[in-house]
Amino acid sequence: MTSQSTSKNQIIKELLLIVIGSILYALSVVLFIDPIHVIPGSVTGIAVIAKALFNTPIGVVNLVINIPLILIAVFYLGKKLLIYTVITIFLTSVLMDWWAFMPAFTTDMMLASIFGGVIMGIGLGMILKAGATTGGTTVVGRLVVRKHPNIQIGNVLMAGDFVIITVGSILLKDWDLMLYSLINLYICSALNNLVIYGFDRKIAALIYTGSPDRVRAALEGRIHCRTMVTPEGLVCCCAKSATVKLERIVREIDPQASCAVADASYTFGDVIADNRPE
Repeated sequence: MTSQSTSKNQIIKELLLIVIGSILYALSVVLFIDPIHVIPGSVTGIAVIAKALFNTPIGVVNLVINIPLILIAVFYLGKKLLIYTVITIFLTSVLMDWWAFMPAFTTDMMLASIFGGVIMGIGLGMILKAGATTGGTTVVGRLVVRKHPNIQIGNVLMAGDFVIITVGSILLKDWDLMLYSLINLYICSALNNLVIYGFDRKIAALIYTGSPDRVRAALEGRIHCRTMVTPEGLVCCCAKSATVKLERIVREIDPQASCAVADASYTFGDVIADNRPE
């Protein structure tokens, strides 16, 4: 397959993620969030607050506020992200107003907060994974992650959205609403991170042993992993589910060995390889 063909397939995949993600995002607002005035944060949260106070269309407010943010994004994040973000904002804004006639899926505050957060988190995760943003705090999140890639974007969004939720609850004079909105925000951020970074968690283990070569050979021969001997010790990256097996193998080779294990919340490249012989 040529590089040009691969590039086209990648673009099609990204656009498909954006379309599906935008549909889920819009449905979460129309069916769950807007009917009970839960504040989802970002510009969408501001639009929900504006509708509750002034009965303005959510999509229109979302579009108007995002225009200057889009212009800022293009200077720092490039033309591709600009195009993808414009498509995303246009789709979500149009769909939220187009589907405004749809009845609420539920009027129970807790259920709406939970399931609205789940659907919005999945949709937002798909949008961000495709390389786009929904504007608002997601633009800020992209800028922060670009400078500090070790920070999960969902956590950045949670911090910015918390401010919007607090201000919105004060304006609407409803502290119960703030609590439900925080539940929605947490669930949305958690699902967003899972979609982007995956469900298969990894670990990075730093093993202190007097027999690094023997331990390394045993690990590479018995589990899916990547290893490297460093001056600090033997580093091993593998699936989190292999932690117990890793400990057993290390202790078999060197009972005096010690190990420090950390969750690898984000990895790229072939972190785990099947080094075992056929």
